Amino acid sequence: MEVHQHTHTPRKKWIHYFWEFLMLFLAVFCGFLAEYQLEHTIEHQREKQYMVTMLEDLKNDTTQLTESISYWNNINNSIDSVSDAIQFPPNNLDLPKAYRHLSNALNYYGFRFNDRTISQLKNSGGFRLIRNKEVANRIIIYDQLNTDPAVKIEGQHNQLYLNTLAIRNKVFVQEIINEVYRRYLYVPPPASTDLWIDSFINKYKIPLTAETYTALLFEFKNSLLALRKDFTNMQWAYDSISRSANLLIPLIKEKYKLK
Repeated sequence: MEVHQHTHTPRKKWIHYFWEFLMLFLAVFCGFLAEYQLEHTIEHQREKQYMVTMLEDLKNDTTQLTESISYWNNINNSIDSVSDAIQFPPNNLDLPKAYRHLSNALNYYGFRFNDRTISQLKNSGGFRLIRNKEVANRIIIYDQLNTDPAVKIEGQHNQLYLNTLAIRNKVFVQEIINEVYRRYLYVPPPASTDLWIDSFINKYKIPLTAETYTALLFEFKNSLLALRKDFTNMQWAYDSISRSANLLIPLIKEKYKLK
């Protein structure tokens, strides 16, 4: 019978296992560090991209605010003209002048800020990516100004506008207002147009008694002046939003090295 001898490999020392463990641990740890660094790099890139689009939104907002304020100043000038034309007793009323400015006096222009970036930051939890707390806080303030006081003020102004419009429809002829709008759009017509306005006034008679007409005319002027006065609240909102944007724009540029 043939006997086979078994060869015995020498047992590895503990130090060998230690080095194997250490090398494996270092490999896993380095992989974790690389992944962690990659994730942070991606987050920093996303953060900067958010700031790029935020800057674009703010620049668009400031441009729209400037246009809104200019537009409202034009509207308020027309309100002043209509108010000046309405005198009492009604035989002192400069009706052609009132009609020249009525269409523009009751135009309406609303400002809505561009919430593209802020919505993304809120909906995706992106605010956590903004490392600079001053920038984050100013973005939050800007968002709050646009979504709370500005909305409430505009809602109040809109209600006054609708009330004034309802009274206007009782004491002024819409056909004449439409014709002024058709001929001159947003530019108040010159006084030389009074002749054709006079002919329209003679053509369209308002079926009201003198007492009712006087009372409604008085109510309309009061409502119009209330609308004019309420614009000071909207002006405050626009100024506050503009100041907030003008503080935020250079801050973002400075902190994120943007132009």
